[in-house]
Amino acid sequence: MTEPQTKTCQNCKAQFIIEPDDFVFYERMQVPAPTWCPECRFQRRLSFCNERHLYKNTCGLCAKSMVSMYPPGTAFPVYCLACYRSDHWNPFAFATEYDLKKPFFAQFKNLKSRVPRAALVRQGDITGSEYCNRASYNKDCYLLVRANYNELCLYSYTLWESRDSVDCFNVHKSELTYQSIDCVECYRVQYCQESRLCRDSYFLFDCRNCNDCIGCVGLRNKQYHILNCPYSKEEYERKKEELHLNTASGRSTIAEHFNALSARIVREATIKTNCRNSTGNWLDDCKDVQNAYQSRSVENGKDLLSIIEAKDCMDYTYWGRASELIYETSNCGYGCSRIRFTNESWDGCHDLTYCDNCYSSSNLFGCVGLRSKEYCILNKQYEKEAYTALIPKIIEQMRDVPYTDQKGRVYAFGEFFPTELSASPYNITAAQEHFPLSEEAIREQGFSWEDFKDKEYQQTKTWRELPDDIAPVDESFLNEILLCRTWDESGGDRKVIEQHDCTKAFRLVPAELSFYKRMGIPLPQLCPNCRHYERLMKRTPLKLWSRVCQCAGTRSENGVYTNTAPHHHGEGKCGNEFETSYSPDRNEIVYCEQCYQAEVA
Repeated sequence: MTEPQTKTCQNCKAQFIIEPDDFVFYERMQVPAPTWCPECRFQRRLSFCNERHLYKNTCGLCAKSMVSMYPPGTAFPVYCLACYRSDHWNPFAFATEYDLKKPFFAQFKNLKSRVPRAALVRQGDITGSEYCNRASYNKDCYLLVRANYNELCLYSYTLWESRDSVDCFNVHKSELTYQSIDCVECYRVQYCQESRLCRDSYFLFDCRNCNDCIGCVGLRNKQYHILNCPYSKEEYERKKEELHLNTASGRSTIAEHFNALSARIVREATIKTNCRNSTGNWLDDCKDVQNAYQSRSVENGKDLLSIIEAKDCMDYTYWGRASELIYETSNCGYGCSRIRFTNESWDGCHDLTYCDNCYSSSNLFGCVGLRSKEYCILNKQYEKEAYTALIPKIIEQMRDVPYTDQKGRVYAFGEFFPTELSASPYNITAAQEHFPLSEEAIREQGFSWEDFKDKEYQQTKTWRELPDDIAPVDESFLNEILLCRTWDESGGDRKVIEQHDCTKAFRLVPAELSFYKRMGIPLPQLCPNCRHYERLMKRTPLKLWSRVCQCAGTRSENGVYTNTAPHHHGEGKCGNEFETSYSPDRNEIVYCEQCYQAEVA
């Protein structure tokens, strides 16, 4: 195949293009071209990932109480981690003889409904961190998701190698960080976004190596600045005191000024560091990567999210770590290779196709829950020769006898699992965060839905009754049940509550209160879920748009921003085109890389 091919998505009916290099990769992976567009494939993979919804459940083996991402009454058995990793159950006990007359996915669905699953996804040494999911090597942490190598951290998502940090989203190698998003190597910063190597600062956006700054945007190597204006050390300290940053009202006031300034400053089209021939956002050290997000050290990849240290991969969501040749796969990593259409499998897995929850195994097809096994189909052990002979017959049968879901979508060999096989309803998965849908739309598209359950909490204080600063708050507040501002302001409107996944009311935990007291932070007015969604909404989508630079010569096209330096195109309009996560209907001023660098250098 030497020419691009246009296809119509089986799911959304939109047209999408398959490039010649894509066909080369498909041939290498021995798979047919996809019938779903990249965005629908991404949404489908995310619909298999419950990350943040936890339940109190009972282990199906030892009967002890446990925290689980699966609620009581789940179809398959759910075991605590100790039981799941023990020898007290045998995944071979669920082995099934493959039936060449029945669709593969119907047989896999039956197997998946019977094999036990671990209550949480955790690896490595985790201590004092009972409520952390999809995490590894954390100590004394609470409600972290996709977080690794952290200590004393709370309420954060994709937090790595950090300490004493609370309410963060995609923050790495930072300490004493609060309410910050997409930051790296920061110390004692609060309300910062897209910033690196910053210290002792509040309300920063797109700053690098800045110390003692407040409400600043696009600064480099600066100190003692407020709203991008320089001050002496003495003036800075005096004005900082006047801002009353230890109070909720003071923070609200500076946030308004900061947001107004941010709207007047040019934005970088995407955030990439040391990347070559790569498109996407929040990328570090990537080469030949297209449409990738939150990824680092990836070579030759396409349509990726949160992939670290991988090569030769496509339609890959979450993980990596020395993995290669991965296609249409989610939550797989640590030395894996040649993995197709697989979910939650790790630790040296090789040659897996349509597998789920398998570890340290190779040459598996349609297996669930196997550990250190090889040459198995539907959890049944085969000799190598018999396995090798049967696999081509199954693939051919999947083409001849495909599975058809309730919406009439056809799943032959080459498709990821049908959405009906997800262990979690759509509205509690990562798909709802990045592709939010109403209950009606979720059901219409063939996904499942978890009914909203009204919380029976009896709040003792509303957010309006909280003190303006943390000084008068003592340990007695740990007994208070605080009404979330979202719930209160919406009047309990179901659609608003579902949109924010609001818990209605919340308590403080001791480590949280200690952090607020130590850092001089007023009490939060939103529940942890609403705070998470508030951070999520401040980020651009996981999507790219083609745009033209908005630099019109000496100022921006809308006349709001005046350039501070000469640009490569002179006084005429810049004609550079680029891809960006800022959609054309947004108000931010977006410059191409050359014009942007001229302004922040």
